[in-house]
Amino acid sequence: MKEINVALLGLGNVGLAFARFIERASDEIKIHIRAAADSTGGLILDAPAQSSSTAKHAMDLLLAHKESGRSIKEFSPDDSITDPREFIKSLPCAGVSLLVESLPTNLCDGRPALDLLLAALSQGTDVVTVDKGPLACGFEKIMEAAQAAGARIAYTGTTGVKVPDEVRGERVLEIRGILNGTTNYILTEMQTGSLSFEEALARAEAEGIAEPDPSLDIAGWDTAAKILILAKTLMGADACLEEVSRIGIGPETRSLIETGRESDRIVRLAGRARIWQGRVRVSVAPKLLNSDSPFYEVSGTSKAAVFRTEGRGEVWTFSRSGRDAISQTILDDIISMMGETF
Repeated sequence: MKEINVALLGLGNVGLAFARFIERASDEIKIHIRAAADSTGGLILDAPAQSSSTAKHAMDLLLAHKESGRSIKEFSPDDSITDPREFIKSLPCAGVSLLVESLPTNLCDGRPALDLLLAALSQGTDVVTVDKGPLACGFEKIMEAAQAAGARIAYTGTTGVKVPDEVRGERVLEIRGILNGTTNYILTEMQTGSLSFEEALARAEAEGIAEPDPSLDIAGWDTAAKILILAKTLMGADACLEEVSRIGIGPETRSLIETGRESDRIVRLAGRARIWQGRVRVSVAPKLLNSDSPFYEVSGTSKAAVFRTEGRGEVWTFSRSGRDAISQTILDDIISMMGETF
């Protein structure tokens, strides 16, 4: 079995879920969490010369502490590293070769995560991230830093769907996708349950699907970031997030839903990247879909995307939402990355 020492940068819902998930999920790779950090500070859980069981015991105690709502600094005031850059610098000496980052997303400039990922990559530490902010705001800088240091970065969790293997190496002409589970759930409830937008949003919040502040989702920013990252990865898009044409959903979406009912069509919030006038254009908007569209059946919190390629035509991919799903995505990225090494 392959083994790897990792650090968690971000120990909120996603980080905690991943830490618990790997205890039961993989027989392909053994992941040892040797360090962790939240907004209050970082902690090296064990020296590399000591046993992994000692580190696991320390991590179990830290996870229980975090799940009780307390911070890393409260867990170990004397040993916590309050400067996040110093935490990143300490990882190689702690035997950590991979950083898993899940800090809260900042779509304005990607910081502080962007600067921390650049620091990690520049020192040769590999990165797996689910944070859209750094990739949406600093994609080119991140790729340059990784290439210059010979480090690797995987970011499937930032796009909502996995890029199919058949698409790799193909010339991609267009990408369309339903990439946000929250808005898809709201639209599904509005159409199958005849709920108002406000009622559907309240249900999503009550079921833990919507964030306490759902504005990034319903205003289309989350979808915009995801489709932009896909476009940069596969189509060489040079657009910035502010250039993405963006229309979200709200009470006004009801009129579009009613129009669709008259012709057996449904509404989905879709992201799109296409080549127009020699440049990759990226947009987000609610779209009316016919019943013969594969997107028609993508309901609830499910997600899907289609990649139109020059050589293979249309290639589809589907995914689900939830903490186990994002944890599996992180694990798959790690396994894929380690497969390149062994």
